[in-house]
Amino acid sequence: MLLILYLLITLALTWYLNKRFLPEFKPLVLPALFLIKFGYALFFLYIYTYYYGGGELTADAGKFFNESKILHSVFYESPAQYFKFLFGFNNDPIIIDSYLEATHHWNAGERFLLNDSRNVIRVNSVLLFLSNGEVLVHFLFFSLASFLGGIDLYQFVKKHSRLPEGFLLILLTLTPSIAFWGSSIIKEPLMILGLCLVIRATFDNLSFIGRTSRFLVGGILLFGFKPYVLFCLLPAIIFYLIFSKLFKKQWINILLFSAFGFFTLYFSGSLDKGIHIISKQQEDFINVRDGGLYLKADPDHYYYIYFENRNYFEIRGNQAVLLKPVGAYYMRIDNNFDRKSINLTNTGQVFEIGEDMEKANSGIEVTKIQNEPLNMLRMIPEVFFNTLVRPIPNEQTNWLQFLAFLENILILFGLIMAFIVKPRSTGYNENRILISLAIFSVALLCIVGWTTPVVGAIVRYVTPALIGIVLIIAIKIDSVQPLRTTFSFMKKN
Repeated sequence: MLLILYLLITLALTWYLNKRFLPEFKPLVLPALFLIKFGYALFFLYIYTYYYGGGELTADAGKFFNESKILHSVFYESPAQYFKFLFGFNNDPIIIDSYLEATHHWNAGERFLLNDSRNVIRVNSVLLFLSNGEVLVHFLFFSLASFLGGIDLYQFVKKHSRLPEGFLLILLTLTPSIAFWGSSIIKEPLMILGLCLVIRATFDNLSFIGRTSRFLVGGILLFGFKPYVLFCLLPAIIFYLIFSKLFKKQWINILLFSAFGFFTLYFSGSLDKGIHIISKQQEDFINVRDGGLYLKADPDHYYYIYFENRNYFEIRGNQAVLLKPVGAYYMRIDNNFDRKSINLTNTGQVFEIGEDMEKANSGIEVTKIQNEPLNMLRMIPEVFFNTLVRPIPNEQTNWLQFLAFLENILILFGLIMAFIVKPRSTGYNENRILISLAIFSVALLCIVGWTTPVVGAIVRYVTPALIGIVLIIAIKIDSVQPLRTTFSFMKKN
């Protein structure tokens, strides 16, 4: 009953937004589109409950939801302590262990960036006051958040696009990957809302209040749920607001911007630090790809056991007992590539387990960076192949991977149509927008391609770049008459 009540309220809200902000459309267009969008949420729930989960919500969505219940339960034990956790006023490991010891994402220790997983848990814990534990209510609210972002972005793009308005609205709210991940209960929906707000604030002609409020809310959402997306967007904003205005020929502005960026990073020491962070992130993802046992050797080192050799041990809770001699790697905890081969021969020896990870089903081989900038440059062709083309269909390809590959082909087809087959002439201001969106998309594709050797993760992490690419296509492509005829039913007569 709660779901039906909230769904009716949401449909009423979308009907009002339709009448108030999209008067060019029939009044039931937005409610109908949101019902389709919520269908993506139901599809997501099916995939991660029955297709992958065996009847229980699994992967990050299930983990975040379960941990939000643990955090929510703190309220009934100690309201004051709950609000301290909610607003980040208590990060004492002892206090965290006393209330949230059963969590994994929340109790993950210190990180270079903030623990954005905690923010998803916080939001879901608050929603539990409204949902009474009904997970579909959470999917409804998160799906609405990204849907509102798409509507706001439409208000900007329709001024610069010759695509039919109905098709453009569908493109921004129901593009498969964007709608699928934007209908989950993980980080993506709130990140998408934040990204849409900041993009419109940057490029649209808004009032001071409209621009400032979008920058503020969007920036908080991006920093709170996907900081690296904000870091990829900042260079695009700087180029648009400063460098794109220097000369009329944008290739000169691009060269100046590139030189400024390189020398700023180099002389500030941020370049080496950034390469190290990206290299370390790749190491962590290679661990996820390969799976295996990480046994504590000493405070600074693990014994790493290949996933295929886990049967050489008997797992007893948080301990592993060596059953027969096995090859292993002795490696530093903070540098996984600093390792040497050894043999564990003392059968019966008991090891404390640091990590016990399953092998990723969609892992791919990538060039290892190992803190070498030249390796990052060599990787660029495979970076774009992995992020824009994969997953490549083969005998092991399931139908979900095939759908992702088909979407990639359609995106590439859209780029070909926009820049080769049916481009339109864009003016000075629109070229500034296009180049800025390209800087953002390329930066994000590179970050994802450099760090992520798991296709299942790539298709999720490139979602913000897809938004940038869809905008580029929408602005650059010329009018397509068959589309205009097809989607005319959405407009008022």
